[in-house]
Amino acid sequence: MKRLDLFKIILVEPQNPINVGNVMRAMKNMGLSKLALVNPADMDLSRTQISAHRTEDLLNHIEIFSTLDEALTGIHESYGFSARKRTQTWASLDMESAVSRSLALAEQDLAIAFVFGREQSGLTNEELARCSCRVHIETSDYTSLNLAQAVLLAAYELLRQARTPGNRVQNATPLENHAPNTRPATQDEMFRLLKTLESALVEIGYYKSPDPNTAIHRVHNLLTRADLHNDEYHLLMGMAKEISNYAALMEKNIPIRKIRPAKSFGED
Repeated sequence: MKRLDLFKIILVEPQNPINVGNVMRAMKNMGLSKLALVNPADMDLSRTQISAHRTEDLLNHIEIFSTLDEALTGIHESYGFSARKRTQTWASLDMESAVSRSLALAEQDLAIAFVFGREQSGLTNEELARCSCRVHIETSDYTSLNLAQAVLLAAYELLRQARTPGNRVQNATPLENHAPNTRPATQDEMFRLLKTLESALVEIGYYKSPDPNTAIHRVHNLLTRADLHNDEYHLLMGMAKEISNYAALMEKNIPIRKIRPAKSFGED
């Protein structure tokens, strides 16, 4: 099935060739052929064939990368599978909705990656931050799936929906990543934010001529697609105001105190 050729399975730091072989077997069962390993343990990949007979075609085309960023090169959207609850708010989808969304993108000839973490500990926050969204597989209270089981379930759902597009999950596109107890930003809030941002861009010399500029219109379209909520409005408004304040202090040659976060975005 041609659409499935746009999907890549990425395993981050796999430790055991038998586990990799079980993943390859699951992929072969469900019609997937692209497998990438990120910083795998030193292993004899020929041992994958112990648990994955007749998958030499996958074995011969495995890609190996040093970092997840390298493995995601050329990928348009990636889905990080994780059962662990996180303290941060992540863009999240259940597996069925993620598959439906990814297939809709594949129909536009966009490349998709399903990313799975280590056998024992899964994906770190930093790795999950590299993905477009987090995907969780519904289970009972016992949430622990081994690596090959998780890949098999995702690949099965992918094949099932690809074969029966009429049965796909409906309205699966939005990513549920809003904080609790928030509301959508109002139109007047959106207008104030865009005007404040425009003023900040003037202060830092973003505009190179007085001719009409489409940048703010494009930002407006972006924020509308993002389904901005009130807490996010206040965050962006604060940033825009600080940019203006920074420019004003620079003009007056007033020293500016800079504080760097103890951890960069996505770090554990």
